[in-house]
Amino acid sequence: MSNAYNVRRMDRPVDATISIPGSKSVTNRALILAALAGGVSTLTGVLDSQDTRVMIESLRRLGFQVEGDAAGGILRVDGRGGAIPASEAGLFLENSGTSIRFLTALCALGSGTYRLDGSDRMRVRPQADLIDALGELGVSARSALGTGCPPLVVDGSTGLRGGRVQVGADASSQFLTALLMVSPFARQDVELQIRGSLRPFYVEITTRMMEQWGVSVDLEIGAASGGSPAYSVRAGQRYLAQSDYRIEPDASSASYFFAAAALTGGRVTVPGLGSASLQGDVRFATEALAEMGCDVQEGPGGLTVRGPLDGRLRGITRDMSAISDTSLTLAALAPFADSPTTITNVAHSRLQECDRIAAACAELTKLGVRVEERSDGYTIYPAEAIRPASIATYGDHRVAMSFALVGLKADGVVIEDSGCVGKTFPEYWQRLESLA
Repeated sequence: MSNAYNVRRMDRPVDATISIPGSKSVTNRALILAALAGGVSTLTGVLDSQDTRVMIESLRRLGFQVEGDAAGGILRVDGRGGAIPASEAGLFLENSGTSIRFLTALCALGSGTYRLDGSDRMRVRPQADLIDALGELGVSARSALGTGCPPLVVDGSTGLRGGRVQVGADASSQFLTALLMVSPFARQDVELQIRGSLRPFYVEITTRMMEQWGVSVDLEIGAASGGSPAYSVRAGQRYLAQSDYRIEPDASSASYFFAAAALTGGRVTVPGLGSASLQGDVRFATEALAEMGCDVQEGPGGLTVRGPLDGRLRGITRDMSAISDTSLTLAALAPFADSPTTITNVAHSRLQECDRIAAACAELTKLGVRVEERSDGYTIYPAEAIRPASIATYGDHRVAMSFALVGLKADGVVIEDSGCVGKTFPEYWQRLESLA
């Protein structure tokens, strides 16, 4: 149990304003858009984490100039207008799903061969839908081991042909995001027709950011697209370099602190978040926590959550597909609710950093909580008491951060491999302790 963290129980309501690091989703998208733009862009509020570091290092290996201080939150990226400076490169993406998917599509714009690989867990994360879609766009992309998973090899020498393409979305919406961002550089207009179940709120981050950088995306849902969403991007559009692009706080990371307010009957305010945020995960606070009985208010100082005045959380039933990164946060609250909580439509979370459904059920059971597992989610019952337990994190940052919340209300919760939070929130434990 190296690097184990003993969570300290909190016996009084929290009352805090918490500064949250920049969004991983926005940071990694902004890095790609900056590399695709013409000229130098300055990004502020950049998240410094494992996932963003591997993205920055990969862009440098591809020949892009990325300068500045990521730890200080400021980076300057010299965009090349859709060109890849290096004719070949080997990229190692650890277990960063956004990085390997975004960069696989980016490499389709290159002039040579690029190999993208990652950790053992990354080597079982499916990428076949992205490979197939790139093939329809005229790009040679393949799984080197024939598994549909990394390592991936991309030959960008033919460029993007464009046209109408089917994109599978069941495993991840990131395939669609990756293709959208490079679509302006295709020789023809690109229409991406969705096959399967799409989580549109994550894609909306992408389309809104593309528009901020000067590229428009058209969305159609109707007979012409077979009843499924279809995203169209006109060829020839170009991204405009940004002199000061500000990365907003990470709404998924904020969810843990909003949940702490809910658990303890206290107050937490996170500056920089609100209804205008790019990230759909703010809905964890504005919808899920509100439904559980919390008071949620937006103001000039940010988004504020106050726990229920009567100290009782209500159990809820919720489709978490649109905000699945916060489903584990909800799972950590559920044992303390007054009725069962059911989380549905998150089957795709079995394919993320770990099988998050199986992990949640196993660790809640270890804590003495009754759980009923299903293929696409689970039902969690109120717990009369929480058993002390050492929580396995499966190398997954969100398992670690979510299950730490249980320890705010119950003694004896230990988080194994606590350093895995460095993937998106290296300072998480210090921020959690600051609540006291």
